[in-house]
Amino acid sequence: MATAIQNVMKLGCAAALLASTPALARPQASGSFQVTATVPMACWVNHSVHADALGNSPGLVTEGCNSASGYLVSAQYRPLAQTERARLLYGDSTVELSALGMQEVHREYGPRIQQITYRFDQVSLEAPLTLSLTIQPI
Repeated sequence: MATAIQNVMKLGCAAALLASTPALARPQASGSFQVTATVPMACWVNHSVHADALGNSPGLVTEGCNSASGYLVSAQYRPLAQTERARLLYGDSTVELSALGMQEVHREYGPRIQQITYRFDQVSLEAPLTLSLTIQPI
């Protein structure tokens, strides 16, 4: 039994000696690798708040597109009668709405996500007017 205890003690001392021996470091290796990824193009425009053409309440739109060349936002609406007119203040832009029922309202160069406040101004309408906004990459 004493021999078994001595063997265990020897093993314990050897393990402690190995554990306390410093590791030898080799010169640091270097290398490189290349990672490529393809990100699909995505563009969207969402109304948070719809503006009222016959009232004075503003609307809020979030527009975003990751196209490197940018994007344009267009408005579609019912055609205006000859006696009707409406001006749209879209962010910093002022746009006279075309009688045809569609109009480019905003253009950005480069990718971005942003919120735009818009409202109607100088409105003379015979019926309600609702905008539908679309976005497309340039």
